[in-house]
Amino acid sequence: MKSSARNQLVGKISAIEEHGGMCMVTVTTDSGVQIYAHISSLSKGRLKLAQGMAVVAMVKAAAVVVAADLAPMMLSAENCLQGTVKQIEQGAVNNVVTLDIGGHDLCATITLYSSETLALEPGKPAVAVFNANQVMLGVLV
Repeated sequence: MKSSARNQLVGKISAIEEHGGMCMVTVTTDSGVQIYAHISSLSKGRLKLAQGMAVVAMVKAAAVVVAADLAPMMLSAENCLQGTVKQIEQGAVNNVVTLDIGGHDLCATITLYSSETLALEPGKPAVAVFNANQVMLGVLV
């Protein structure tokens, strides 16, 4: 499987909750990182998703928001993953920030202004935030 999504985390489906034509799928990586994906019941059926099945959770870097600290904020985003800044690729307009999330790289494209405001630098803690409806699931056939 090939994809243009920069973030691709391999894991197994640990839970599927179905409500009114939509499903909340929990994907757990080998290191215990949990990713929530909100997909249609139609997609669940088309992919033949089941608990214990290996999948790839994909998120575009532009869909990931970076926060320096969330405490004591509460957000509507289902995915709030604690990590450490691993690398910052400087661009003319945007920076690509790579976070180490439980042994997995997760990239976010953020503006230069945001990068400066958050004072991001390698080794500092940060949080990757994204909605479950921004996660695409793939299976190897």
